[in-house]
Amino acid sequence: MLARLARYQPVRGGLHKLALAYRQQQAMSAASPSHDIAEVLSIDARPALVHGGTRLNLMVPAVSQRHVFGGIETALQVFDGLRPYFDQVRIIVTDEAVPEPRSDAYYGTWPIVPMASDAPSCNHIVAAGARWRQTLAVHAQDYFMATAWWTAHNALALLNWQQAQEPEASSRRMLYLIQDYEPGFYPWSSRYLLAQATYEQPRRTIALMNSQWLADYLQAQGYEFPVNKVLQPRLHPALAAVRERCETFAKERILLVYGRPGTERNAFSLILASLRIWARHYPQASQWRILSAGEEFAPIDIGSCCTLHSVGKLSIDAYADLLCRTAVGFSLMVSPHPSYPPLEMAAFGARVVVNRFANKDLSGVSPLLVSATPPNPEGFAAALLTLTHAFDNCETTCIPAKVSEMLWSDGFLQSSGPGFDWVADVAAELLGNAHAIPATV
Repeated sequence: MLARLARYQPVRGGLHKLALAYRQQQAMSAASPSHDIAEVLSIDARPALVHGGTRLNLMVPAVSQRHVFGGIETALQVFDGLRPYFDQVRIIVTDEAVPEPRSDAYYGTWPIVPMASDAPSCNHIVAAGARWRQTLAVHAQDYFMATAWWTAHNALALLNWQQAQEPEASSRRMLYLIQDYEPGFYPWSSRYLLAQATYEQPRRTIALMNSQWLADYLQAQGYEFPVNKVLQPRLHPALAAVRERCETFAKERILLVYGRPGTERNAFSLILASLRIWARHYPQASQWRILSAGEEFAPIDIGSCCTLHSVGKLSIDAYADLLCRTAVGFSLMVSPHPSYPPLEMAAFGARVVVNRFANKDLSGVSPLLVSATPPNPEGFAAALLTLTHAFDNCETTCIPAKVSEMLWSDGFLQSSGPGFDWVADVAAELLGNAHAIPATV
């Protein structure tokens, strides 16, 4: 019917106008009319009416529980470690209009206010995901901590505004938690250049890099930060507590995948191709439960009477229970960031197939982590075949007899806190003090 009507010029013109109006509305909902890259829509500042002492501002894409994966969780842990050194703190949520934080998180009961509102005198969250034509209150004692590249882009712009308004802020720097080489998230493009540009103001940056692998990779790309620290990845405290109660692990025929179809660097398509080859060539494949943790998706038939079932994003308790029972893991990360899931699986005694990337090779951390070569479906499938066959044949080398005998060469399994021994130095650098003293002391 519509096809016949569209042959008539007046109707065709009306349909064109409706389509154009719809496209304009969609563009307006994501960004300003003159801006095509929604992530870097400006966070415009206005002078704050009240100065409440030093305030640390965490700029993070999201705090809703459904969006808090490893990267955001680490940012929130670092921010928590720095909180005592400031009179107040504020979380600026850049990508969510209506944040829904977990109620039992340390920030779970903080008031959530729109950008246009006056800031309360207590710690709070600002919802900046729908910020078009709104401004953010900023004063002379605001300090900014950036996370993802687009938050760093806006943090630097806020520093520019602050330094123009407040002479005392002229030498202030941004704290930048760098958790991956983020230009690699995109093909060579506008976003590639914008992400890269956030590394190119080193004298305005205090760099906090997540892992020595990433720090070395950034240096190899030509990025030098005069003031920098390296964050040592550590097992989540709740997982560490479960692990400390275990002497051995009762493993089952569970092959656990870290599956994130919406995140290219986790190579979900390559994981599926590898699983299909493994299932086709392993007669006992149908005896294994093949599960995926991470993002939720519908069951996927991988052939040979085998199905990949998603368990989605699990609670810490449910995840710990699954890790205790998992015999074999499969987790890919196409970047210099180590990725926490394969380390977590191995920490609970699973043998895990991973990939190498540039200078990163997880197999040097523990013999439980197996770097497959070549990094293609056949190479990964061959590694999976070796590990599942070893488990089915009860080879004594496939599972450590005791947790205490597990071989590990870095600090990931240390349970004495998150390993933020640099926190006082970072606070001192950010505040411009020779020595930082917690504000609560």
